[in-house]
Amino acid sequence: MNNYTKGRCEEEVWQKKNLPIPNLPDDFTWMQVSGGSKIRNLLEAAWKEFNENPSIVWSASGLGLNKAITCAEMTKRKFGNLKQETVVCYREIKEYWDPKIEKLDQLVVIREVPAIHIYLSRE
Repeated sequence: MNNYTKGRCEEEVWQKKNLPIPNLPDDFTWMQVSGGSKIRNLLEAAWKEFNENPSIVWSASGLGLNKAITCAEMTKRKFGNLKQETVVCYREIKEYWDPKIEKLDQLVVIREVPAIHIYLSRE
């Protein structure tokens, strides 16, 4: 790998309609957690929405997994008696490595990073 430099990265894009949780309602709050997210900020926004909307989905991959689980557990503790459905899956990330020497080809490395979706509902 000494002859390559890391180029761009492409993450698989999540869409609200394609979440792998069966029987999701049409209207729900979707919180996408990243490794750099602050738990306090996530919870404030989510709880404000959760008072108006009876269902919420916490989604994260990679370094955000622990934070998403923490947020879901704190939400369950605050609101109590919530229905939970959890799906663990993988998110595909493509890394492009550019050659330093002209005769070499560009490399594409496909990584599958663990991901989680936690659905909480009052119904």
